[in-house]
Amino acid sequence: MKVLGRFGKVFGRQSGGKAESAALQTGLAQLAAGQHAEAIVTLSAVIDRDAANLVAHYGRAQALTASGRHAEALADLDRALTLDPHAAQPFRARGLLRRKLGRPDEALADLDRAVALAPTDLAIRQDRAMTHRLAGRFDAAIADYSVALDLAPDDPDIWHARGICHRKRGDEVAAVRDLGETIRRNPQDAYAFYNRGLALLALGRHAEASPDFAQTVAFNPVFAEAYLHLATCHAACNEPAPARAALNRALTLDPTLASRAQGEAALESYFSG
Repeated sequence: MKVLGRFGKVFGRQSGGKAESAALQTGLAQLAAGQHAEAIVTLSAVIDRDAANLVAHYGRAQALTASGRHAEALADLDRALTLDPHAAQPFRARGLLRRKLGRPDEALADLDRAVALAPTDLAIRQDRAMTHRLAGRFDAAIADYSVALDLAPDDPDIWHARGICHRKRGDEVAAVRDLGETIRRNPQDAYAFYNRGLALLALGRHAEASPDFAQTVAFNPVFAEAYLHLATCHAACNEPAPARAALNRALTLDPTLASRAQGEAALESYFSG
């Protein structure tokens, strides 16, 4: 199985003819098959023979990361970037690993470099957006998701992610728009309906939020909080019977929601009735 081509594209160049070795091919095939321990052994043998083999260092870093050997993986990625400082994917891999290790500023520095080297790489752009999002930098995340949508305008996951960021920064109107685009492209996404329902609820648009929560529980009938929000919508619309039914279902699924139900003005009479 020929797998070197996919990994060779990670770098602006390969390590000459040695990169075509059978051992390297075997190590990369093991990595692709999820045989991480075997891949580490095989790729280590390649590196022992050719310490400047970029593909082997990068591949071994992936296997080490998957095995939880993060310090060793970082060392391999550092080595790969020393050998080729213009390779975007090792910057991406190091950034993601640093993010996983709770080092967001270093992660963003790596992902900034990766974006600069490969500005039209969709995966890199999404990775940086998520890193901004996890760090609470929602404006920056929205900017990256917007570029990602220029690259892939029909990807519902990107619309959904940007909608969540709009919600986090308090722009519920923009969130409703983006989540609507998500649903238009993927009408089976229960969480897109749920999140749009939350945005509509925040805007006080209970009658519009109600069918979104109803669709959410149709997809996921054990989603207790969605039933609670559905009950709130029915109560706000003066629909006592469905409000009571949704509230009872929510509390059956999760009795700990009782305190929240009591705290919602629209539900107080139904909770105590």
